[in-house]
Amino acid sequence: MDARMKFFLLAEMVGWNVTPELKKEKERLRNGTAYRILQENVPEARKHFSGKAREVCRSFEMLRIDPKSLYQDFITETSLDYLALHSFPEYYLNPFAIDPDDDCPLDTIGELIVDVEGKEFTINEIILNQTIPSQVKKDAIDRKLEEDLADMNRIVGDSLKVITRNQRLGKGFGLRTLLQVAEILLFLTLHVFLLVLFTQRFEIFFSLIASPSPLRAMSYVGYGYPLLLLLYDLSFVLFHSYHARVREPYDYAKRFLSRSSESLFESIRETKEGLYDYLCGAINNRIELKGDIKDFSRLKDSYVDFRSVLLSEEFKKKRSYRLLRSLLLTLSTLMVLFFVFSVVVYVLGISLQVAI
Repeated sequence: MDARMKFFLLAEMVGWNVTPELKKEKERLRNGTAYRILQENVPEARKHFSGKAREVCRSFEMLRIDPKSLYQDFITETSLDYLALHSFPEYYLNPFAIDPDDDCPLDTIGELIVDVEGKEFTINEIILNQTIPSQVKKDAIDRKLEEDLADMNRIVGDSLKVITRNQRLGKGFGLRTLLQVAEILLFLTLHVFLLVLFTQRFEIFFSLIASPSPLRAMSYVGYGYPLLLLLYDLSFVLFHSYHARVREPYDYAKRFLSRSSESLFESIRETKEGLYDYLCGAINNRIELKGDIKDFSRLKDSYVDFRSVLLSEEFKKKRSYRLLRSLLLTLSTLMVLFFVFSVVVYVLGISLQVAI
């Protein structure tokens, strides 16, 4: 807020009507640098799981640029400036919670920001600084890593909550279980009927297969039912194979966490100690860090893919999943209708011993 607006702020406090200036301020904030920075940075922050990244995103979503007074306008502008500054990845990235499979906006842990006695420095600046005592540097970095460790433990805790919630929802005979049972019964029924069609001794039916007639429904049953069932089977296999593949990391994580969550917390603590030793070595030898941003990540490792757990339902929004699901639902519907048609035609034919 410039000197002119500070004057109007003071004028508002003593009772002046400053409504025209307030309208201008709303527009200025919406078109200002801080808001533009947030619009550019928040999409990147949404890709990350650290608590600070989520806080940036949550604060931006809750942001309302509609001050009712110049005092509120001052508070809003201050909040915007603070949020814009902390929307850059060096402020919110957690070295233990970086996705190793995605591009990271930073190259090294040395670009992360650390508070040293009330002043902000990157870790590389701390390493190369010759005026800050070595122990002060190490204490500041240890505090930073303890915060990151607590944040990573929260991610593990959130993963356990997701698994517990899904297990609770899976208990009992709910709608999801009912649909799964219905799908299995449908699959079996369709194939049993195909077996009946071609093993039952019904000469009229087989004669219409050998010499099909476009005027006889049985000819359509004899050729259409197996063909449509083949397409249904292909869609069934494709969908459930894809579903099992994308769910595999989650299912493994569920089994592992149910048995070994305590050992995992201890393993992450050891990773923190390893990173602290690594940074202390860099401080002692004044080595600038490069290319190590993913080296200490525990978001996705040999134990658990936390990303898959936290996003266990997100794969349903993917285009490939929706396409395969829609294909299976469409063919299932067509198959049910054709199954009913085929049963009616076949039962009437075999009961009356006539070509339908």
